[in-house]
Parts: sequence; C-alpha cells; structure tokens
Amino acid sequence: MSKNDFDQGEALNSPFGRLYFCPETEQIMNCAMFFKYPIDVQGLKKAFSNSTMIEDPRFCSLLVRNPNGEDHWKRVHVNIDDHFILRYPTTITKARGHDEEDDDEATVNAYLADLAVSTPLSKNKPLWEVHVLVELKCVVLRVHHSLGDGVSMMSMLSSCFGQKKETKSGVNGEGNIVKDGNNNHARRNWKIGGILGLIQSMWFTIVFGLRFLGRVLGVKDKFSVISGGDGVELWPRKLVTAKFKIEDFKSIKTAVIPNVTVNDVLLGVISHGLSKYIDDKSPKAVQQALQLSFIIPVHLRKDSSMQEISDLMKTPNLELSGWGNKSSAVIVPIDCCNGLKPLEHVKQKKSVMDKMKHSCCAHFTFKSINFIVSCLGPKVVSWSLHKLICHTTLSISNIVGPSEDLVIGDNPVTDIKVNMSSTFHAITMLLVSYAEKVNLQVMIAKDIIPDPELIVKCFQDSFQEMRSSSKMKLQVQFCRCRFVISSFIRYKY
Repeated sequence: MSKNDFDQGEALNSPFGRLYFCPETEQIMNCAMFFKYPIDVQGLKKAFSNSTMIEDPRFCSLLVRNPNGEDHWKRVHVNIDDHFILRYPTTITKARGHDEEDDDEATVNAYLADLAVSTPLSKNKPLWEVHVLVELKCVVLRVHHSLGDGVSMMSMLSSCFGQKKETKSGVNGEGNIVKDGNNNHARRNWKIGGILGLIQSMWFTIVFGLRFLGRVLGVKDKFSVISGGDGVELWPRKLVTAKFKIEDFKSIKTAVIPNVTVNDVLLGVISHGLSKYIDDKSPKAVQQALQLSFIIPVHLRKDSSMQEISDLMKTPNLELSGWGNKSSAVIVPIDCCNGLKPLEHVKQKKSVMDKMKHSCCAHFTFKSINFIVSCLGPKVVSWSLHKLICHTTLSISNIVGPSEDLVIGDNPVTDIKVNMSSTFHAITMLLVSYAEKVNLQVMIAKDIIPDPELIVKCFQDSFQEMRSSSKMKLQVQFCRCRFVISSFIRYKY
C-alpha cells in the first residue's frame, strides 16, 4: 500500500485493519497525557493541526466500502474541531481520594475505564479524537487500532511533539521496559548455534504453535477468582495505577542472574503479585497446582527500524515501513501459589521467555493471521481470537513510551498512561514508560474483582520484596568478593 493509493482513494484496508473492525476484536487505544500547566485549548488545537499527524494519510481518511465489497481508505478533509471533545467538571464524575492529586488521578482513571467499555469512535470522520479534561490538565488521545499499534502511536507522539534530551533516556537500549520484539532472536540463534540452534528454534516453534492452537480449540485455564469469559467485555470497569521507577527495575535485574531483562522482572512481579492475591482470596484446595496463562502482544519490527513517523512518511510503501500493525502475541504460563520466592519468579519467567525468543511462533502467528484474513475474511480469525481470550486468564500489553520529553502547545507533558478497550478478560494490564517512570494500568471487571486496589498493592509489595532481596543478594556478593580479595592479599603477602 502506497501513499498515492490514499490520495487516489484506492488504499485497501490491511488484514489487521479489517480484523480490528470485527465486533469481537475491535480495539481503541486511549492515551492519557498529563500536562504541567493549565491547558490552552486553542493552543492545543493549533499544535495538533500543525503536526505531522494530520499529514499522515491514515489520520485523514475514512473507511468506506467500494462496489466490489472491499473496504478501502478514502482521503477526506480534516476539520480539527470535529475531533476535539471538551470535558469540564460538570460532565465528569469527580473521584474523592486522600488528597487533590489522588483525586485527579482517580478521576482520570474512572474516565478511561468508562471509555474502555462502550464508547466507540464515530465512523463518519477519521478514526481518532482528542478528549480534553480541562480542569484536570489532562488530554486523552483516542486512536482506532486499525490505524496502527501502540508502537506506532508512541512513535507518532515522539515525532510530532518530542523535544530532544541532552541526557540518555532511561527507556533506551537495555533499559527498555518493553523489549517485546523477538523478530530476530531465532535468526541470531541459527547463526550462533548452527544446526543445533536451528533444530531448537524449530522445536520451540512447533511446541508453542501447538499450545496456541490448543487454546483456540478448547484448552482452558482452570477457573479462579480472576477468571473472565464471554460477555465480560461489557461489564463495568475500574482502573487503578501501579507506579514504579525504571532504575528500580534495573537494580533488581542486575541482582538476579546474567542476561535478565527488565521485561523478565516485570513478568516476575506480576506473577508473584497474582500469587499473593489468589493465595489471599482462594481456598487452599483451589490453590494446588493452579496454572494460569496470560497473553502478551509482541511487536515484530527490527530494532533498527523503530523510526520516527516523519521518517516513515518518506517511505512510499507504508506497509513496508515500520508504521501500522506489526504485532503478534504469545501465551505465557503463570504458576500461582507455588511457594516460589520473588526472585525465583523472575528466573522462572526468564526461562520461559528465552524459549519464546528461540522460536518463530510470533512471526508464524502474524503471517497466518494475514493469510487467513486475506483468504477467508476477518470473521474466522476474530472467532479464533475470541476463543483464545476466553480460554486464557489475563492479558498484558507493554509499550515503550516516547524517548523524548513531549511538549504540546508549549505545555510539557509530565506523565503518560495508556489503556485499551475492554476484552473478555476480567483483568487486563497495560504498562508504559515515560520520563524515568513506569505506569502499570490495571483494569478489572468490578463485579468479578471488587478490590482492584488489593491487586495493585500485591504488585507493589512483590516489587518491594524483590528490591529488598536483590539488595541483600548484592550485599552478600560484595562481602564474598571482599573476603576473596582479602584472603588472596593475606596469602600473597
């Protein structure tokens, strides 16, 4: 698909774009940005109007159906006023917390939770809009998933409003909270391991592929206190935020074992936190041998192709660039209530993720979805994904936030939170990093999990336990090293 196709009104909708329009799998990304100063609405509109976002063909096109029954994008004129929705205190239910800052955060979370359940985007205009919560100094950018995935959205924000930092960002390189792409791992393993690496990659691909297929065909998680199911996507939601610092993740990472990633630490925190919550809520009989599973989206771009949207727009063929939906998913098991210590959960998740990285399962799934949608239509894949979600327990989406400070209309962005439309899961989590901070948005179905604050507390307690354990382990290693050095000096002299 090229940009000329958009200009001529001939750009067909991509397979993933068609998939995200099915009722069972339609998704909208809600990105909340908090500002340092009060919001100047006219200045905000001018900033968006002058940004490269408006130049991108996906953000100024309608999805229409041609006489052949094919969905395609039609270029239209964008009236910026049609995309801005102003919200004042009279139209927002004000939450009451312990202080004003907590009140504002709870109010924004409540607003995002309401948007996630049953607030679709109008099909009569390009599929994005900006909700301005004036008194809360917050803007919610809503983007339909057919326009692109979370990585594309963050690249767009960085390109449109990013300000270069003089210091190295905490979310670059090895510090990525969301090092979720495994596009080239298998290929590197083939080169390093030779025939043995190729055999391992093929084996893990077959194993994880069959597990994925089994979930679609009927293999279910055991019922637990956090299980969802068909129809849960329409139940009322509540959203709670767990806050962390990137440097704390790194300190835990260095204390475990070599080559542990920050992502492994995150999965370990969630695994141990859920174990604590289920241990508190479930009878002892249910806790034995309870294995749950969660879905993790992974992006399939090469590390070197994470370009700014301004660079992507120079590429004539949008589908060959890094823009759009270049994501797949993997299923990761959680062994709950198994008595493991916090750092042991990290080691366990590292073992599982290393095997995932050896496989081509995510790539195979991505290619299969494209092929099936192109040949049989999106309804077949939508039905399969519906079964997959109903047969698993929760989903975790990870997004690397902008690597630059965002300034929109001369107003600095102090924090970013992201959540998605509700799914068949009773609990979904989405994590985004920005400005040395990490926000984990935990969205739950209130009628199934009446105390989401307790789950968030379990995550935070697990994180603190890991920090304490890692500090103690580093101290022990330092003492051992000092003992060895002193013993060598005494022996030598």
